[in-house]
Amino acid sequence: MSVNILHQSLISPSPLSSGEVRPSLPLTFFDLMWINYSPVERLFFYQYPYSTSHFLDFHLPIFKSSLSVALSTFYPLAATIRRRRSDGVFEISTTDSDSVTLTVSEYEGAADDFLAISGDHSRPVEKLLVLISRLPISQEEQPLLAVQVTLFPNYGLCLALAVHHAACDGFSSMQFVQLWSAAAASGLRLDRLNPGLPTPVMDRTVIPDPRSLYLQIEKDVLDERAKEKMVTSGISGEVFAATFSISAPEIGRLKKRVQGMAAKQGMSGFHCSSFVISLAYSWICMLKTRCITDGDGAAHVLFAVDWRRRIRPEIPANYYGNCIGPCFVKCNAEELLAKDGILVACAAIGKGIKELGDDVHESLDGLSDSIPELPTWRPLTVAGSPKMGVYQTDFGWGKPRKVEVLSNRETGAVALAESRDGEGGIEIGVILPEEDLKAFAKHFAAGRDW
Repeated sequence: MSVNILHQSLISPSPLSSGEVRPSLPLTFFDLMWINYSPVERLFFYQYPYSTSHFLDFHLPIFKSSLSVALSTFYPLAATIRRRRSDGVFEISTTDSDSVTLTVSEYEGAADDFLAISGDHSRPVEKLLVLISRLPISQEEQPLLAVQVTLFPNYGLCLALAVHHAACDGFSSMQFVQLWSAAAASGLRLDRLNPGLPTPVMDRTVIPDPRSLYLQIEKDVLDERAKEKMVTSGISGEVFAATFSISAPEIGRLKKRVQGMAAKQGMSGFHCSSFVISLAYSWICMLKTRCITDGDGAAHVLFAVDWRRRIRPEIPANYYGNCIGPCFVKCNAEELLAKDGILVACAAIGKGIKELGDDVHESLDGLSDSIPELPTWRPLTVAGSPKMGVYQTDFGWGKPRKVEVLSNRETGAVALAESRDGEGGIEIGVILPEEDLKAFAKHFAAGRDW
């Protein structure tokens, strides 16, 4: 599978008025945690029943102009990360020449392959990688965003974004995409934009650091860079991607089942969210598939928690940057694989979230002591969130047919998103070697008698 590059251009933020500047932004400890990680790669597939020439002549100009408009608000994405010469602090460094590379390509196979490529069934990841512009990795000046559009003439198109995680978390990156898509869909009539799209807050002083977490994390970051050490999934060779779904009624039935099990065991007031249920079920299916445990027979899961509403004083919901922290959960693998394993998993995940409290500094203090253990724990990790609204991105072509995360091929993470039908279900994206993916699908289907 290959694509033919038709167009490349550098898109800059809209020009500033005389005397205005776009300030550089120092990284917070939340940002710095992600600086040695691979970019987040997300694909948005849209039905697009028009020719390539139609896109180039009619839609590309608005697409580029609306990207420029969105970058004028979310200007850090057009900048680069470097260390300040004065004190060595990592910062998003802005210049007058900041820009983002936009690539437009055309799929060289049969255009109706779009339907298969954007499906939920198992597909070789190798076929999807050509749809993404790889973001260069640099320790000197790290670019933060690359954009590629691939056209499948008269069938559809794929918009692929590679975003460096140190620039922002998924909630912030989706604020950017939602503004961009709204500007494009309105034909650049900015007065028609959804008033529910607030201006992002860039002020880094809203993130307090009384325990000098930045300095702790900076030491770990520099040590990792010196050793060229990264946490990986242990997955190698050819891998395949597939998406599994749990509908809202299925989630409701599973919640009822788990709550009934909890009542029988005297666990009063037991509550679990759709996120907890979906993650617990995915964790058990993955454990049955790959049976990854540490030396003590325990299985681990690691997921991000949004701290915007947890920190006191509360961080603005529209804060731009990273404001997520890790939640580690550990369970005995035999208990997870037992008859009541779903209850064990839900209870452990729920407890892990509850115990975070509202002091992120206490939660993260000493995190560096846990990082060396990650390779031996080999936790299941989670990308995305059902709260991001990835299916609410309409550039004027309708909502996406499919949204997929590909960067989890680097980490072995499961990717969670809201259901595309908007009715409360959850999609679970998985990337595994072919035989493992078949086993996961078998376990996922076998446990659905709820």
